[in-house]
Amino acid sequence: MAALLAVILPLLSWACAQAPPSGPGLTVVAVGDNRLDGPVGRIAAREGPEAPTAGIRHWLEGDVVLGNLETAVTTRGLAALKLWTFRTRPAGLGILKRAGFTVLNLANNHVMDYGVQGLQDTLKAAREQGFLVVGAGADREAARRPLFIEKHGLKVGILSLTSTIPEAMWAGRARPGVAFADFDRAAEWIRDAKARCDVLLVSFHGGTERETEPNAIQTAFARLAAAAGADVVLGHHPHMLQPVEFIGDCLVFYSIGNFLFVSPTPGTERTVIVRLLLRRGGVSAELVPLNIDGGRPRPARGGELEAIREVLDRRGALTVRPERIKLISPTN
Repeated sequence: MAALLAVILPLLSWACAQAPPSGPGLTVVAVGDNRLDGPVGRIAAREGPEAPTAGIRHWLEGDVVLGNLETAVTTRGLAALKLWTFRTRPAGLGILKRAGFTVLNLANNHVMDYGVQGLQDTLKAAREQGFLVVGAGADREAARRPLFIEKHGLKVGILSLTSTIPEAMWAGRARPGVAFADFDRAAEWIRDAKARCDVLLVSFHGGTERETEPNAIQTAFARLAAAAGADVVLGHHPHMLQPVEFIGDCLVFYSIGNFLFVSPTPGTERTVIVRLLLRRGGVSAELVPLNIDGGRPRPARGGELEAIREVLDRRGALTVRPERIKLISPTN
């Protein structure tokens, strides 16, 4: 009997470790970059704010719906001296509101394209329209302050940081701006945030644009975040899908690409909606593969679906941990 138990007990422990988390949970839906002017704005102007997401809106239903707002929301301010600057009028936020978004990440390299005045207008417009915001603020402390949401008996934290330039957009001691991912202090911030919630999501805006593999900064940040206690790392900025990886129990999305954003580079039209089920026992994820057609995300099909799977599974996350993460086949 003792010999039999010696064989069975390790197998039971392995099975429990591999089982997906169970019990009541909270659903967080996350997408990548959103630019609300340009092609997306023109669709909304012609057909209404619901039009850009009409084909996939049911996949956006969740307790928390999070997107990266890659634009200033303002009619004022001076454009930054950079190649690309984005802004939309406050009414443009209606595109995200009608799609069900509840939280906007502002820790990126475009929310201050029209300076401090543009950022202040963005914060005001978002809050007036009922959005929660994270990743930017009136000073360094406000910008890096985590957002906490309690629902269904679970407390989830969202901490948003960016490594992107220009440095002039980073919040300072008494200067409005975005939350810079200071590697000397980020682990401390993550540990502190995790101590105050059940599940912690860390949003990270960084990487090399138009690359399908994470760079050294992304990889180093993911390892730092996982070691400090993050449950999920959600990456964006490259405008391309990048692999998913498990670092211990932390689920890392190096880049989930574009969403309501049109880029000219082939491959930037591929994206996913990340649907996270958060429980005290862990996190599981469904990925909804999409293709962006001229500013309208739609379900991926055929070769598009296989191309998305190939990128996401380059580090084996979907193959090795199917109980924790899966790519579904969406239909209209």
